[in-house]
Formats: sequence, structure tokens, C-alpha cells
Amino acid sequence: MNKKADVLHENVIFIILNVVFFSVMILFIYLQGSSIHLMEEGTAKQIALIIDTSKPETVLEINLRGFFNKAEKNGISKERAVKIDNEKNIVTIKGDEDSFYEYGYFNEEVTINWKIEGDYLVLEVIE
Repeated sequence: MNKKADVLHENVIFIILNVVFFSVMILFIYLQGSSIHLMEEGTAKQIALIIDTSKPETVLEINLRGFFNKAEKNGISKERAVKIDNEKNIVTIKGDEDSFYEYGYFNEEVTINWKIEGDYLVLEVIE
């Protein structure tokens, strides 16, 4: 009878440890997936791809409300969060004091005039 109780205790401990382990793993994945670093990378790539596919004389408005909200929580103003360098063809996104992400675009035929209006990044594509 004592052996049956030992097996039951071992199984209960094993199940509890597995639940704790998988809970910690899910929490870690969730926190990494919602981090500002991934948002920086995704935002920079999306803006660069939009610039690559745009034609001259186009005006685009990109809603960056979610990114701006997260960046402002980290102490980055909207004006410092986005930069587009026409000479090097690079989009730079900064969402935290300690990190930024740069991504290049290939459309050298155009010049990008950009500004922040509220929660929108306004891109004016000129020749």
C-alpha cells in the first residue's frame, strides 16, 4: 500500500512541474512576441517595402498608433521614432532608448518627404 502512495505522489509532482514549466515557456514566448524589438523590425520592413513599391507623385498615410504608443511608454517621442534617410535609402525605427532597427529600400528613383501627423506617418513620394 505504501508503494501506491509513492507512485501517486511522484505523478502529482511530475504533473505540477510540467504545468509550471510550460506556463513559464508560454509566458516567455508571449513577452518576446510582443516586445518592442519585433515591432521595430516589422515597422521598418513594412515602410521600406511600401517605399519600394510606390510610384512618384504618391502620398501615403501609414497608421503607426500601436507602435507609437509602445515607443512613448519607453520614452521615445513620435518625432524620434521614425527617420527616413534619402541619401542612404534607409528607414530607421527607434522604439526604445537602447535599440533601433534600420532597413534599406532599393527604389533609388524617388525621394521621400515624410512627416508625422498624429498617429500617421505621411510619405510623399517625389521624383
